Amino acid sequence: DVCSSDLPPPPPPSTDLQELSTVEEFDEFIDNADASIVGAFTVKEMKDPSASMPTDWDEDEDGPWDAPTVENPALASLKSISGSMYGFRFAYSFDAEVLAKMKAKTDSLFLYRSPKFLSKEHGDRPRERFPSTKFTESAVTNWVNAKAQPLVGQYTYNTRDRYKGPVLIIFMNLDFEKNGQSVTYVLKRARKVAAGLKGKLAVAVAALSDLKYELEDYGLSSKSDTADILMGLKSGDDKYGAAGKKFDGKTLQVFADSFLAGELEPHVKPPYEPPAGDSASDEESDEDADKEEM
Repeated sequence: DVCSSDLPPPPPPSTDLQELSTVEEFDEFIDNADASIVGAFTVKEMKDPSASMPTDWDEDEDGPWDAPTVENPALASLKSISGSMYGFRFAYSFDAEVLAKMKAKTDSLFLYRSPKFLSKEHGDRPRERFPSTKFTESAVTNWVNAKAQPLVGQYTYNTRDRYKGPVLIIFMNLDFEKNGQSVTYVLKRARKVAAGLKGKLAVAVAALSDLKYELEDYGLSSKSDTADILMGLKSGDDKYGAAGKKFDGKTLQVFADSFLAGELEPHVKPPYEPPAGDSASDEESDEDADKEEM
């Protein structure tokens, strides 16, 4: 038997770079629970900008020199970057209508925050433009990690590393179709509290069914994946839980304030004990009994 909190996370989503050939494909791609990174390119191939005429080239003998044609260097960079940045969603487009919708007149890289969690009312910007036409892995990685999450975004296996400081996590049923009213209720109250905690503490929501096995790390337990709304807080390796507290705006604020005031003690999970009859001591006792019989 294995303790539930020792289970490995699921594999990250595919990092295949998707080409968007129509506006409909573009709209579908960015309508996601996570951020979308989309490259806009005016050409697929171009004369190699780094090439130069050989010093011994003689136009009288060799004819006019012309730089070789290569894949757009910006696109080549994006392909390389997307292949190494696990957990992020990448796409690109050459389509004139898609580029027009993106308002891209030159090669550009955009990040679109999830429309499912976006709140313009609280200052979330729908998209960000990468501040350079040259894409390097370190620069794009830092930019995406800093920009991807809205004020209250989704906490998952793939987004957890984007939260560099303490984060208060609300575990709930995040089914927007079947539980939309409750999701709206939680997000509204979470954003109100999160707006006053900027720079101190992040607030996020998590699908209870996906992270249920982590609840015991916070001292929490769930009776219903569809109805429970639980609050936990992660700060480095320390985890805190608001066990027994019914979720509402007030309890959320009190939980956050208590942490910031240093009034909470991190939960200490008791060591895992194997079920009776499945331990090494039981095996040893069985061996001892066999020896006595002999």
